[in-house]
Amino acid sequence: MEILVYKDEKGNPVTTSLLVAGKFEKRHDHVLDAIREILQTGGKRSPDFSGDLSAERSAEISGDLSKMFIEAELPDSYGRLQPAFIMNRDGFSLLVMGFTGEKALIFKLDFINAFNRMEQTLKALSEEKNRFDSDKIRLAESSTKRRYLLACEKRQLDARIEGDLKRRKEIVREQNQINFDDFQRLNLHLLEDDGTIPGLFPNQSKLLKVS
Repeated sequence: MEILVYKDEKGNPVTTSLLVAGKFEKRHDHVLDAIREILQTGGKRSPDFSGDLSAERSAEISGDLSKMFIEAELPDSYGRLQPAFIMNRDGFSLLVMGFTGEKALIFKLDFINAFNRMEQTLKALSEEKNRFDSDKIRLAESSTKRRYLLACEKRQLDARIEGDLKRRKEIVREQNQINFDDFQRLNLHLLEDDGTIPGLFPNQSKLLKVS
């Protein structure tokens, strides 16, 4: 498929003086001359121009033209770097405005259709990227919300675990106190009449006398 328009590094549809020269069957140096003439005369008042062109307006036109045509070095069909111009749709329209003939009209339409297709492709890619970015944002927000909810659930679970541990410690303390009281009561029951615990030497096991 013949490539007449492509996407530049900024994502804009453009063509080149080399592609225009090849499509319109013109010498490339003649196309370059035509572009340079546009740039040189742009914003300048010609002898047959009856209007009033201010310096500000002239500078504005020159600025517009400098955006339409970007000077560069591009490889020709033999791979040799050649002086050339990269141009957007407006620059192309200005350049080929003076190209006439039956073939010229067909070639102009070919370029216009190529610009339209590229613009539609870039628009579709931009919309797809926007949808993807929106999905990423929603996913990130959803993930952040889920992490927050999980953190809340963890804090609640930690609080419940800490409460359970405290209650268990209290139960163990109470149980130990009960066991100690039972142990004391059991010792009192085991006391001999003389106040000693059976199996121990009297001088080692003397306790309170039970009255």
